[in-house]
Amino acid sequence: MNLSPRTRILLLIVGVFWITLDQETYSLVADLGTEFITNIINKFWTEILTTILLRYA
Repeated sequence: MNLSPRTRILLLIVGVFWITLDQETYSLVADLGTEFITNIINKFWTEILTTILLRYA
């Protein structure tokens, strides 16, 4: 495949942009997943602690 220098530069720029966008997306998804799991754990422990307090209070 014989590409002109302009085409190669354009493809390089698009490739770098795509990789950067991909990493930001993965980071955002990981943050949202972590927050979701933390919320579930917090609700779970809140239920358990409330049950214990109400039972033995």
